[in-house]
Amino acid sequence: MRRKRQNIWEDEWDDLRRREEKYIYKNCVQGTKLFSKLQKIVPKNLQSKLDAAFSKAFEVIFDKGTGVIEKTYNKEKRQSEYEVREYAAKIREDKQNVRAFRKKASGYARKNLLFSSLEGIGFGLIGLGLPDIPLFVSLTLRNLYEISLSFGYDYNNTEERYFQLRIIETALYSGDEMRARDESMNALCKNMCGSKQQKPEDTKKLAFDLKEQIHRTAKALSDDMLYAKFIQGQMLVGVIGGATDVTVLKRITDYAMLKYRRRYLLDREWSKQTEETT
Repeated sequence: MRRKRQNIWEDEWDDLRRREEKYIYKNCVQGTKLFSKLQKIVPKNLQSKLDAAFSKAFEVIFDKGTGVIEKTYNKEKRQSEYEVREYAAKIREDKQNVRAFRKKASGYARKNLLFSSLEGIGFGLIGLGLPDIPLFVSLTLRNLYEISLSFGYDYNNTEERYFQLRIIETALYSGDEMRARDESMNALCKNMCGSKQQKPEDTKKLAFDLKEQIHRTAKALSDDMLYAKFIQGQMLVGVIGGATDVTVLKRITDYAMLKYRRRYLLDREWSKQTEETT
């Protein structure tokens, strides 16, 4: 008996799950860190300095810097483009319209990754490690902002900031820890389901401790980038450390694409079920 053909949205789910498993497997089999041999010569206080620098960068950007980041792209245009894609996908559910969301997000991500590579290597050439952290965090958040807008999510609220911080933190883990944290992220995606369609006063409020999550995300970044930032602080040799910026940003970007895509598909199912029951 011939198997019933899946619709385009089921195909999207299957493709997403394959990509998620591929991402997790790649990180689960990851070997020791490239810079681990530098452990004996890295200053002991560098870790705490990195923790503080990353935390401060997130706090300042969330408080005053988002508007500055938004000057580097047209937020209203991104939102309008999403509305056009959403309307097209409802009118005609074909591969081109359904896949347009992730393709647009991927385009923004590639552009930001290119800029990040130039930034990291540039600072490495002149021997700067810590000073580039605010710029690195800004580039990371800009990437997440544009990805979120591509899938119809406005990032300028506590819940979305918390979600993006969790994305950054989770993307930096490996092994069994990565798999466990990814399952927690999928649960968070489901718990946030419906937030895009509901009014703010009707949205189910979740217990988000933004300040604590900033510290957790900063710690994950400093743990992962400790040796790279040490190398980046050494003149000329720092190019090697600076190149790590784009590697880390790509890991975060790839993971953000997966989780925002998952939320979009979950929200679409939620919306369809809500319409059927009203």
